[in-house]
Amino acid sequence: MKKILIPVDGSEYSDKALESGKKLAKAFDSKVILVHVKDVRFPLYPYEPGNVVDMGSTLQQLVDAAGTHSQKILDKSKEYFADMIDSVETIELEGDPANRLIKFINENDDIDLVIMGSVGISGGIQSFILGSVTNKVLHHIKKPVMVVR
Repeated sequence: MKKILIPVDGSEYSDKALESGKKLAKAFDSKVILVHVKDVRFPLYPYEPGNVVDMGSTLQQLVDAAGTHSQKILDKSKEYFADMIDSVETIELEGDPANRLIKFINENDDIDLVIMGSVGISGGIQSFILGSVTNKVLHHIKKPVMVVR
C-alpha cells in the first residue's frame, strides 16, 4: 500500500479517519494525500435579512473566506502527521465534495486506499445512516474504502 487518500472536512469523524490513516501509513510506510473540497456552491450568508449589500464583493468575500477555512482544515489535518511530514501531501479541490472526490480518486490510479469518516461536517437528516458524501464515494469508485466511525 503505497498511497492513502484521506478526505478531510474538520469534523470529528474526519479526525478519526486521520488517526486510522496515520497508523496504516506508518505500518506500511505509505504516502498520505490529504484532500479538502472547498464547496462554494452554497456559502453561509453572513448578513442579516433585509441588509443591502454589494453582492459582487460579498460573493468574493465568501469565496475568499472559504479558501482560508479550507487551508486551515488542511493545515490542522497535516499536524496529525508532524513526525512523518515528508510523506504527506495536501490538495485543495473546489466544487461539490462528493463529485470532486470521485473524479479525483478515479483519475489517480496510484491511490491504493481511501479512508473516510462515516459522517462529515454537514451531518443531519441527510446522513442518517452514512454521510451523503461518503455514501456517494463508496458507490462510484473502484478503490478500497475504509469508513471510520
